Amino acid sequence: MRAPRPALARATAVFAALLLTLTVPPATAHSDTGPGSLVVRTDRGWVRGAAARDGGRVFQGIPFAAPPTGELRWRPPRPAARWSGTRDATAPAHPCPQLPLTLLPDGGPVLPGESNRTGSTVEDCLYLNVRTPARTSDRPLPVLVWLHGGANAYGAGSDYDGAALAARGVVVVTVNYRLGALGFLAHPALSAESADRASGDYGLMDQQAALRWVRRNVGAFGGDRNRVTLGGQSAGSADTCLHIASPTAKGLFHRAIQQSGACATEGGLTPLTLDAAEQKGSGFAASVGCTEPTNAAACLRAVPTTELIRATGTGTASLWAPNTGPRVLPRTPRTAWAEGLVNAVPTLSGNTHDEYRYFTALYVDLLGGGPLTPDSYAALIRLQYGDRAAAVLDTYPASAYPSPNLAYSAVGTDQRFACPAREDSRLYGSRVPVYAYEFHDAQAPPFIPAPHTPQGAFHASELAYLFPTDALAPLTPAQRRLSATMTTYWARFAATGNPNAPGTPPWPRYTVTGDRIQVLATDGVGPTTGFAADHQCPFWQPSPFPG
Repeated sequence: MRAPRPALARATAVFAALLLTLTVPPATAHSDTGPGSLVVRTDRGWVRGAAARDGGRVFQGIPFAAPPTGELRWRPPRPAARWSGTRDATAPAHPCPQLPLTLLPDGGPVLPGESNRTGSTVEDCLYLNVRTPARTSDRPLPVLVWLHGGANAYGAGSDYDGAALAARGVVVVTVNYRLGALGFLAHPALSAESADRASGDYGLMDQQAALRWVRRNVGAFGGDRNRVTLGGQSAGSADTCLHIASPTAKGLFHRAIQQSGACATEGGLTPLTLDAAEQKGSGFAASVGCTEPTNAAACLRAVPTTELIRATGTGTASLWAPNTGPRVLPRTPRTAWAEGLVNAVPTLSGNTHDEYRYFTALYVDLLGGGPLTPDSYAALIRLQYGDRAAAVLDTYPASAYPSPNLAYSAVGTDQRFACPAREDSRLYGSRVPVYAYEFHDAQAPPFIPAPHTPQGAFHASELAYLFPTDALAPLTPAQRRLSATMTTYWARFAATGNPNAPGTPPWPRYTVTGDRIQVLATDGVGPTTGFAADHQCPFWQPSPFPG
């Protein structure tokens, strides 16, 4: 029997587990030269964007907070400085510090974003990008603020092209936020110097600073500050879920989109307690030579960026889960919902049908030495699931799947993504309108070669249908039709809180009793009631909800 490699087991568990303040002055930003002007005045100064081929406009690299460098490292974001003249906004800013994800055998990136190819060592990174539609009137348009995925350790707003959604009448804002240790480190010394005696969650604070920038400025770009949708995928989705539970996000968004990242119910991202986060942060500080409690904060701020991100690494990514304690997240989402202390907004939420196949292909096939055998599959399940392993293997026997790799992928998909997404929908649906979906294109363009694991509708595969990219194979005609349906749904939801639009298949509101989830596939779009059975959700989550 080939035993699973410990590094493989740790890497798969860590990566999958993560698939998870500025005051508001009067709105002063505006455009003096009409709805299509390339020169716009923000509350900090004028910016000049570029014309898009479709008649819209693209503004890139606009600062929404001061550079979090020097003494501002590991502090809440501060206001950006004002500037004179007109700032060039025709090129994106640097991504926030991160390692390149060039892990493929040929040196290629494992994700299609440019930031994943290049990485970054630049801490001056708190910038956002605005993509507007072609416009002929002054009527304000709905706004989508997009939080990128990447385990809160990778990615950049500039990796996402908002053209397809802008073409549907949405102003799209993509955001950088601090990542890894720089975005989520908690430490007793940092807590001691904080007004609320807590630390961590700087990345969440950055995201809320960007939302406050949008509230002050998006009107100058043609957006409606009273119709802001906060959305994201993977870690960006889990972060969106956390903002729903955050008291400091109240009033900053009016709808939410969660794609493949839950946080409010069992199986989703669970924030660490402040004590646990500080303990892990102390271990990280020791790894970079900052062991003396009396000068730990100063020592950490003196560590070079390159050393911090090297110490961050993929093996320590679990340090960078958000934590409760700071004002931005004083309680867990589960507690916030139980106490009614949430920003309850209409939500569009879902997952892809074969989420975990991507991780199996990457960590088993490409980085783990090859496909699982029935014996090594069973050993890996026993290693990861302990006392529950026998039940998992009874529910997901290797013999029931075309290969042990696909059996292992089904376990990860159902436990980590599909069933938590459904449970979040069941919880939210008791308070607000919810529209649940599952993306199910089995031929979605893959990110990585997968000789032993057909990718199907893998994790993040739906992004190419919402944000066009040249980094993947072109969509087929049938896939382009599905893309058109999806962008119409997403834009309509941003505009009204309901995705149903003329010319699209009806999408029923999610209810616990109906349990209908909209399937998005090239061979048909419509609701199913078979989601829970397909993903073994009664096994993973005996639901506390009636029905």
